[in-house]
Amino acid sequence: MSFFGKVVDLGKKAYNYYKKSKTAQAIVQTVVAGYTLNKLSKSINKTNDSPSGSGKDGTGLPTIPYVDPGVREQVEASTNNRIPVVYGQAQLGGIIVDAAMSNSNQTMTYVMAISEVTGTLLSDDSDSAFTFKNIYWDDQRIVFKTTGSLAGISADYSVDRDGNRDYSIADKVEVYCYAGSGAAADRLTPDNYTNTNSYNAWDIMPIWTANHEMNDIVFAVIQIDYDREKGITGLPEMRFHIENSMKLPGDVMNDYMKSTRYGVGLTASQIYDE
Repeated sequence: MSFFGKVVDLGKKAYNYYKKSKTAQAIVQTVVAGYTLNKLSKSINKTNDSPSGSGKDGTGLPTIPYVDPGVREQVEASTNNRIPVVYGQAQLGGIIVDAAMSNSNQTMTYVMAISEVTGTLLSDDSDSAFTFKNIYWDDQRIVFKTTGSLAGISADYSVDRDGNRDYSIADKVEVYCYAGSGAAADRLTPDNYTNTNSYNAWDIMPIWTANHEMNDIVFAVIQIDYDREKGITGLPEMRFHIENSMKLPGDVMNDYMKSTRYGVGLTASQIYDE
């Protein structure tokens, strides 16, 4: 059967399934509830992102409490974070899942989970393949070095939306990208760069061992060298433009309905026989 035929067949049977199955009705309710919570969360985040404090500084705006970047702080881990699932292309931030200081507290290395790794494509039975298109530092695109042992990993400069270059992060920031696990075989180099050296994530991240596998996750290990003179005193807003080879509607629907890790978790018999 052609891929188009597979999609049509899957669509018909999925429609019948959703029409008749009590399980499917529960799924629909869950999706609606999730959509509502997403909207509510965005509304709350907008409120939380507004300047804090009730005082006035003469401008009519609320004052923002000063926090010394050098102060040692510790926060509890959030158990409410969810790792997104990316189909096609998306530009998104990551969730910090671990961090460690080294080099006499002059280097911060941290790990950001970006997306779940999706399954097999219905169209050609191949595995999903992820690509890092671009990486952004505080809304500025990072341009990586093109030569040397850290080509495609170590920052050369950043460029803003108007094309202005900023060299303050040169040789101060390294980004290691992975999809599937932290093994060197699953390390990815952003588009337009080449680096064939082997780097296991656990060799980059202090305190990690080979047991820190990060299986089935698209993630990045970011290493930053503290430099007050160049304004590198805290963690930036990192964003990642990634692409998943799974993007056709039939592939996406089939994957999400069957995945037991991030999807509905239906069996083939539940989809086709009900």
